[in-house]
Amino acid sequence: MSSCGSQTLTAPLEIPPFKPHWLARGGDWQTIAPVLFRGERPLSVKERHPVTLEDGDQVVLVESCPDTWTEGDPVVLLLHGLAGCHQSNYMIRSAAKMHERGWRTFRLDHRGVGAAAGLADRPYHAGRIQDALAGLQKIESLAPGSPISAVGFSLSGNLLLKLISNLKNELPSKLMSAVAVCPAIDLIRSSERIRESRNRFYDRHFAKFLWKRSEEYAAIARELPHLNNPSERPPSLYEFDSRVTAPLGGFDSVEEYYRSSSAVHDLHRIDRPTMILAAEDDPLIPAETFQQARYSSTTSLIMPSNGGHLGFLGQRNSDPDRRWMDWRIIDWLEAHWP
Repeated sequence: MSSCGSQTLTAPLEIPPFKPHWLARGGDWQTIAPVLFRGERPLSVKERHPVTLEDGDQVVLVESCPDTWTEGDPVVLLLHGLAGCHQSNYMIRSAAKMHERGWRTFRLDHRGVGAAAGLADRPYHAGRIQDALAGLQKIESLAPGSPISAVGFSLSGNLLLKLISNLKNELPSKLMSAVAVCPAIDLIRSSERIRESRNRFYDRHFAKFLWKRSEEYAAIARELPHLNNPSERPPSLYEFDSRVTAPLGGFDSVEEYYRSSSAVHDLHRIDRPTMILAAEDDPLIPAETFQQARYSSTTSLIMPSNGGHLGFLGQRNSDPDRRWMDWRIIDWLEAHWP
């Protein structure tokens, strides 16, 4: 695929090529550099909206709304990745740029995360599409008549794609478009990639972070008491999903969880304008999962050869700053507002 390859663009949209910053060449550097150099913009929070789910757990929508916003103006839902929350730098940066354009944003904190800490009995996972649907439906009630778009990052990118391909009849009628950034569309192959020896740092980081966060879930103490023994705590992401995510999510095995929660086999059913933004050198997600997938006519794959995982820290070009990823999201949403 070319340096900025694409498939089935749904609207005339010029995609400038991504040129990596000279200090951040290669997938690992592109993945790590944006974390070290956050580049956030100030963003005030207007209100937090708890959303109660069918099982009694709650997620929270963190709202930011510019003073210029009026009824009927655009609204965007942003969904964070596996180890993120509404305060993740990519979430704040994206929302701040949307805020500057007069868009109202809602950053959803999944079960037990960020503003939703302590409000859930069980953890979120890649297949909890009903949680994101509840968030969209809440936004629809808060902003009736406004066009809505949704952006999902990493694990939530997969979740968003799974949602819009499987629950099309339940989505808000004014959901205009979607963007999935570095989505883990094939969880089995992504799990295999992160278990490679070169990715041991990422694997241990995710396992340690998720275990620390999961200690608050009552279902773990109640249903998995053996994990109270420090020697039983999962040493890897695969082991965490096998011992925690799968059983608490109601799956018979981690393989069933990965298989049933992956969006890769559903992409051809998407009927709304959707952009998938990924990088060939993403250290966590194999490029082949995107190159071999089957897409709908409304879906566009944008896949530069560089960019890492949620990185895309670029050279100065026509964009106002070096955050190529942020501006491509903005461009896509703007191209699909009514």
